[in-house]
Amino acid sequence: MDKNTFSATDSLKTIEAAIIEAKSSKTGASFYYILWGIILFIYFIVHTIIILKPELRGTIIDTFNWVLFPIGGLLSYINKSKDQKEESYVPQLEKVYLFAFTGFAFMYAVLTFASNYLSSSIAIMFFPLIIGSTVYVVGGISKHKVSIFGGILSMLLTVVSILSEIEIQFFMASLACIASCIIPGITMRKSNV
Repeated sequence: MDKNTFSATDSLKTIEAAIIEAKSSKTGASFYYILWGIILFIYFIVHTIIILKPELRGTIIDTFNWVLFPIGGLLSYINKSKDQKEESYVPQLEKVYLFAFTGFAFMYAVLTFASNYLSSSIAIMFFPLIIGSTVYVVGGISKHKVSIFGGILSMLLTVVSILSEIEIQFFMASLACIASCIIPGITMRKSNV
């Protein structure tokens, strides 16, 4: 008998080992959660401070707050390029993150356009709901309990936001970044999410 042939049991063990390894593969999601959570937190908290301290309007902080987004895009691109060199395959959860957060970005862009067109604050008011529901769904799919809880907390912040003035709405948006991005991102580093 040839020593190089596999028995059915050996084949099943190989397949089982491959499935276990695939399940235990980490995604790069924690980096993006933390990066974009911090960027959005800074963006919203700066707006909160500028509203509370009108003397800061027109200053360099107010004028160039938008620069955070291209910096985040550049850091994301660099990290993605590094990941693509190291990855031999893309875990299924990475596709979930891609589609969920692309949907979030599109939805938030449309709301921002509507806010500017209608001269209202609906984009800021509903930011906690949109980011919270996105993280809640992704947390449910990935079975990451901290994301589920953070998503629920973020969605609840929308109630406060709806009933508040603009400075509180920006503050609720910044708290939503902590609850649904930064904290889940930090805990993802220790789990296979």
